[in-house]
Amino acid sequence: MTSNGLNTQVFDAIVIGGGPAGSSAAYKLAAEGRSVLLLEKSKFPRFHIGESMVPYLFKLLEMMGVSEKVKQGAFVQKNGVEFLTGQTNDLRRQNFGNLKEGQTPYSYNFNRARFDKILLDHARDTGAKVLQEADVKKLIFENDRLVGVEYQYQGQRYEARASYVVDASGRAGLVAKHFNLRKMNTRLENVAIFQHYENVVPENNPGVQGDVLFSCHEDGWLWGIPVETDVMSIGTVMPLRLLKQSNPEEMFAKHLDRSPRIKRAIKGATPAFDKPKVELDFCYYSEKMTGPGYFIVGDAACFVDPVFSGGVFLSMLCGLKAGEGINSILQGKDEKQAFTDFENLAKTGYDSYFRVVYCYYYLYNRDMNRMGSDLPGGFRFVLQTFAGDFWADKEQPVMQYLRSKNEWNTFEEPFERVYDCPVYPDIHYTADELATLPPAADFASVDVDKQLVLA
Repeated sequence: MTSNGLNTQVFDAIVIGGGPAGSSAAYKLAAEGRSVLLLEKSKFPRFHIGESMVPYLFKLLEMMGVSEKVKQGAFVQKNGVEFLTGQTNDLRRQNFGNLKEGQTPYSYNFNRARFDKILLDHARDTGAKVLQEADVKKLIFENDRLVGVEYQYQGQRYEARASYVVDASGRAGLVAKHFNLRKMNTRLENVAIFQHYENVVPENNPGVQGDVLFSCHEDGWLWGIPVETDVMSIGTVMPLRLLKQSNPEEMFAKHLDRSPRIKRAIKGATPAFDKPKVELDFCYYSEKMTGPGYFIVGDAACFVDPVFSGGVFLSMLCGLKAGEGINSILQGKDEKQAFTDFENLAKTGYDSYFRVVYCYYYLYNRDMNRMGSDLPGGFRFVLQTFAGDFWADKEQPVMQYLRSKNEWNTFEEPFERVYDCPVYPDIHYTADELATLPPAADFASVDVDKQLVLA
């Protein structure tokens, strides 16, 4: 019992938030034998947007020992993405089978309510103490060090203390906002409007089963993601200034009309929400992701435009690495060095991801197909980058080119780039293979009036 009258528990670590980042951090700590308390404000399963995943994510699931549980979830397997450039009617398909042999040649589209619950349950099954509907009310500091939290659970107030706190509170960003670390990315002032459609008729889909349908036009782009065999997530992304000219319902309908293929895929389907939903405050980052007693991971640290589907992958990877970092400190590693190592890895990943997004918007005017064919190294290196290789070798032609643009630096404070992919350190295309790679026939143009079929 503390001086404020609250019951107190002590742990090695406290994780605020049970989404993919928080669950990954809690899993890793528990797997290392650490005592960890995870506090999740909601009751799972709960709805969450962000359903399309990059191929590198599946290797991460294997590293966490949760891949079989995910397979048993019967999620929609994603073997590729189709890109339609509306301005030119150029339609092409990105086949994940073109990834380097040894990498997983597919990914998934996740119903996030089901997927996130699998991760949260996995953290609990590994040994983490998981409390749902537990609302963090206060951060506790001693001598400027974060040492715990006060939280509300089942009508009572509790205090928990720990050597480290992991802030995985998503956009709430409890620690980041407390220290005023969050900065809005003014280069990417976009907004998303989305709707789910149920009772989808598979025969109406003009693309390959499981593929994400991607379409761009002069004012933005749209996604069509099969999140279940009979449910499709449809979203449109546009500059915030456009939304201010109208209302979400009108803008969603207007932009959907610009993508006949996506509109065709939901013909006869039923909207799941009364009105389309809106996601504002799109892109931001934290200049610092560590400090005395804390790590910040996932959307609590950074949120990048979702055009390349890498957000969940980066969130989970950083959650795992935060768990590793805490465990290493508790084993005797210098705290400052552990903070530096974590931030170098996380900042390299997010800075690379932002650069890919800037390339899409600013160099190629939202034409994904020209990116795939025109960037240095060609289609396979572009695909590898899209798939999650945000820590590419110095000579990897796509990332080497994007890193050369100093005007696209994300972080003001200098950091040391990490060139060692934490997922596939030894399996990836390399620059010295460039001359030997055959043409990528699967990235050829396709007649938009015909249905895409697997080669």
